[in-house]
Amino acid sequence: MGRRQTIDRGALLDAAERVVLRDGAAHLTIDAVAAEAGVSKGGVLYAFASKDALIDAMLARVYAAFDRIADDYLEKAGDTPVNRVRAHVEASRTADPDASDRAVVLMASFMRSPKYREGALEYYRGLIDRLDTTTPAGRQARVALLATEGAAMLRGCGFYPFSQDEWDEIHQDVITKLLS
Repeated sequence: MGRRQTIDRGALLDAAERVVLRDGAAHLTIDAVAAEAGVSKGGVLYAFASKDALIDAMLARVYAAFDRIADDYLEKAGDTPVNRVRAHVEASRTADPDASDRAVVLMASFMRSPKYREGALEYYRGLIDRLDTTTPAGRQARVALLATEGAAMLRGCGFYPFSQDEWDEIHQDVITKLLS
């Protein structure tokens, strides 16, 4: 009697991210993930019933990492529309740089599909639509969110290699000039 083999979903998600980052989203297949992870195709399918389930899990992991940081911030600061933007800025500032960059690449890779765009649309709509943009504070919070996302896209897509000091300065400027 053999021991039951366990499949590490996290390791498979890591392998899937490496495939997307190295080869592009068009090359993300169950076979490619299996080869990258050193497991059988059946092992990947045991953990993720389909490629769509794999992509869903990849994006959910990206969102969850940012949500943990934002939730911690909101627990301390209180949950208001402007604090939600502050929490998002804080999550952007403090998230692991590699994870943030992978998040941008993954979202950019999969957002062409209406199914995967819906999650991002819901997230940003939830942030922006709660703001009272008839007030200066609401408009400043909206600009703070856009500035933060713009910086993340520039860094994540490799358009500008911000140093850690620059990254911290940008976020500090967003907080002090737009969210104070």
